[in-house]
Amino acid sequence: MVGAPSAIADTNCGSWPGNGIAHHDVKTRTVTHGGRTVKIALVNQRLSDHSFAAIRSGYRSGDQTWVDRSSDGGRTWTQCGPFNKQFSNDLNNLHYSMRACARFNGASFCTGWYYDND
Repeated sequence: MVGAPSAIADTNCGSWPGNGIAHHDVKTRTVTHGGRTVKIALVNQRLSDHSFAAIRSGYRSGDQTWVDRSSDGGRTWTQCGPFNKQFSNDLNNLHYSMRACARFNGASFCTGWYYDND
């Protein structure tokens, strides 16, 4: 994702995904960069139709997370974040494509897009 176009960042979006009720990883990506391996996940909260980004392994203080949300399959998107923590805020994912992203060791990486239509 290094060098890819980016959306306007917004940290005044979504809410803290603190409830942890009935959620699971729907997209993951494991990346090794600069000698570190980090697993990024898009986490889907099934009961509330919200998703958030999480660094599942390899997190260090200073790493950033965010979610991108698109209404046109990823051609354009809005970015919720970045947040200087292991988890991003969550956003409604129903009828949107979403992906989880993280920045560590000076580079940004994202999972693939996920579309929730239930």
